[in-house]
Amino acid sequence: MLLFLVFLSSLFILLDFMFLFFFTIFLFYIIFFFNTGFFDGLFFVDFVSLSLMFISLWIFFISFFSMELSFLGLFLFCFMLFFIIFSFLSISFFLFYVSFELVFLFLFFYLLSLGSSLERIQASFYMFFYTLFFSFPFLFFILDYTSLFSDFFLFYGYSYYSYFFWLFMFLVFMVKLPVFGLHSWLLKAHVEAPVSGSMILAGVMLKLGGYGIIRFLSLVNDYTSFSLLLFTFFFYVGLLGSLFISILCFRQMDLKMAIAYSSIVHMSIMFLGVLSLTLYGWLGGILMMVCHGFISPLMFFLMGKAYSVLGSRSILLLKGFLFISSSFCIFWFVSCALNLGLPPFMSFFSEIYIIGSMGSFSFFEWLLLFFICLFTGIYCIYLFISMVHGSFPYYSVFFLSCLDFLVMFSLSFFVLFYPLFFFIVY
Repeated sequence: MLLFLVFLSSLFILLDFMFLFFFTIFLFYIIFFFNTGFFDGLFFVDFVSLSLMFISLWIFFISFFSMELSFLGLFLFCFMLFFIIFSFLSISFFLFYVSFELVFLFLFFYLLSLGSSLERIQASFYMFFYTLFFSFPFLFFILDYTSLFSDFFLFYGYSYYSYFFWLFMFLVFMVKLPVFGLHSWLLKAHVEAPVSGSMILAGVMLKLGGYGIIRFLSLVNDYTSFSLLLFTFFFYVGLLGSLFISILCFRQMDLKMAIAYSSIVHMSIMFLGVLSLTLYGWLGGILMMVCHGFISPLMFFLMGKAYSVLGSRSILLLKGFLFISSSFCIFWFVSCALNLGLPPFMSFFSEIYIIGSMGSFSFFEWLLLFFICLFTGIYCIYLFISMVHGSFPYYSVFFLSCLDFLVMFSLSFFVLFYPLFFFIVY
């Protein structure tokens, strides 16, 4: 009987693997077909939007298996997915902004209703007022410019922008990334959110900020001296912020906080690639958004499984999983390796693109970048060793279900398989 169940489980995983393989080929054939962009008068689809839509659909599909089923949760879940897809498809500035903010509004209610403790109220309002405070000033600029010029991304581009436009355009998207100094709402939201909320927040929501910056910067015909000065200032904010956050990562005792800090480091590196204003920097930034969209939800999913065993997120207590579940340790090793950026994984190619776009660095900037890579490696190795090795306080056995295997395998599969199609398309 046991052998029969093992056979059925293996057959189920094999069939799912074949489905993922052929579905991925079909998807990226569509991406290749629409590589130059497709515009039907209302929606716009190109390589960037279609890639991020695929991440959104897949992460929402995976997160569905990690959430507690309730009518309110499913209602908010579906509306978040709808407005995220609409944000990536929208060609209008105003509609993009409205759907962009409605996603975070529904996430506010999702966190407020399904949070784990009373602290979720503070975390929800923290997130809401952070995003609201930096979003409203930019709304006035969108209404002003769209009343004078075209309301479409494709035809919206001219030389002159006011100083405040540049400032608020960066701030509204830097909060959503987020970068250092504007990141405290993300940590509170991750700590209080359920596992499904953390997977959506890290895998999908943070990509809206990077997508907005890429869309707006691609429309500019000329850069003023003020905008270039602002780029330089925000570049050093992202560079120094990545260094500070990478140091804080291996000082965290809460595993969920460590993964959340790791997300900030990766999105700050993506921000540096976009600010390089080079083709390789932009391609590296897009690739890093895609790889982070798969890696971070995988780590949060594994963290949720570890929490279900011990009932704690403390790294001091999460020990000895090598004696509990060897299969869990394999996937935890893969997730830490993906997060570290080892070749031939997607994060490695994204970092190579971004670093290659920064050829004009001085010695001081290269030194900072070296320490960012060093500390990133340290905390990834620390997260793996602290959970896998050590003594376990009591004997227990932890089994992963076939569904758990499918979720973790699919996320790992896309991180390894995606760069092949990325290079074929470009």
